[in-house]
Amino acid sequence: MLGFKDKMDSLVNQGKNIRLGIVGAGQMGIALMSHFKSIPGFKICAIADKDMAQISNICGKLGVCENDIFTAEVHGQAGILDAELDDVISGKVKPGYDSCDKASDAISKGKIVFTNDFTVLSGIPEIDAVIDATGYTDVGAGVALTSLLGGKDVITLNVEADITVGPILKKIADERKLVYTLAAGDEPAALKELYDFASGLGFKVVCAGKGKNNPLDRWANPSTLEEYATAKGSSGKMMTSFVDGTKSMIEMACLSNATGLVPDCRGMHSPKAKIAELLSVFCKKSQGGILEKEGVVDFVIGDLAPGVFLIFSSENKLIKGLLHYLLMGQGPNYLLYRPYHIPGIETPLTVARAYFERQPWIVPANGLVSEVVSIAKRDLAAGEAIDGIGGYTIYGLIDEYDTAVKENLLPVGLAQGAKLKNPVKKDHPVKISDVEFGCSKFLMQLRKKQDETIQAEV
Repeated sequence: MLGFKDKMDSLVNQGKNIRLGIVGAGQMGIALMSHFKSIPGFKICAIADKDMAQISNICGKLGVCENDIFTAEVHGQAGILDAELDDVISGKVKPGYDSCDKASDAISKGKIVFTNDFTVLSGIPEIDAVIDATGYTDVGAGVALTSLLGGKDVITLNVEADITVGPILKKIADERKLVYTLAAGDEPAALKELYDFASGLGFKVVCAGKGKNNPLDRWANPSTLEEYATAKGSSGKMMTSFVDGTKSMIEMACLSNATGLVPDCRGMHSPKAKIAELLSVFCKKSQGGILEKEGVVDFVIGDLAPGVFLIFSSENKLIKGLLHYLLMGQGPNYLLYRPYHIPGIETPLTVARAYFERQPWIVPANGLVSEVVSIAKRDLAAGEAIDGIGGYTIYGLIDEYDTAVKENLLPVGLAQGAKLKNPVKKDHPVKISDVEFGCSKFLMQLRKKQDETIQAEV
């Protein structure tokens, strides 16, 4: 089978390109555009961002003249995120539809389309795949669904949307013989590669996890992290989601849903350990470690960051002898690790696999195995609104999906804008019965449809 580079070279020699639409012109989105622009065989046809002022920024960063941009600004769109899901699926809701033909014509003349309505991308026939680089749960769900309905493959960097409605997006993609996938490069994808390697060789996976490269403070917020975030070139909200651990919970839930591995306990253990200590820490208590069971996800604070690790075992005495000979250790467990991950930059590999092989890189193949539930960051009063991931009111902890359903716990992906009907004490979980939802109608209906599908399959 031809490798990625060979296939791309062959495509270029045929005078063809993989034609892309990219949603989100923030730091990650613009970096992605620049990367794709530098690789022969990829062509950026359209960009969507709600801020029309990003045009000049994009032109400056990509070295493109504004005359090479066709602006498809949509006014007074119907608002797909507040539409009825059935109307979206049936095609009754078509915000930005009138701009699609003009956008298509502009692309044929060599221009890049810029629009403030991501649904325009779904109606442009020249686009093969849409990449979501937004990070917002409801937007990510809308981008994925409308793109799939428009016959486009979807490559997403939006892990938040995936752990919330990824299984139903995968189902819709499968029904249409399209690809829905998360992108290579982030920790879940890097871990899935190690998992496929180990499980494909018949080894038993004991634990898979990531290194955390900043301090863990469950109660951090954008104000306490303002200086730290500025120094790192990040927004306060994004940095908060890293420091308070929510992002690690989301990433490991993504891996759990892709592999069937589960958290050993709510929130995982998150020990401090060096690479040399991983085997002695992430093993069962009967072996001197911290785990109650095997086949789990976790994360570690230490010198592994920004890498990922996987611990496996084998019952085959001959294989164990060979592993010892190859300096893999004494056993009974053995360590694989990758000392880096390159989010965003590895995305072209995922696009190429989807295009050439019609296969995802990492997808929630097991439905929802894990859920990330909302925990009060401080005492919350009735009447308060939850400000979502990376804010002042909640942090997230991973737990098994069945437990979250049984205890009626609020998923972090649905927490944004929810208004509390009841007070919740600091470090206590927020229950669904404690809130009136505030996220978009579209997201709520998509999640409800997914939950009904999961329950019907049980």
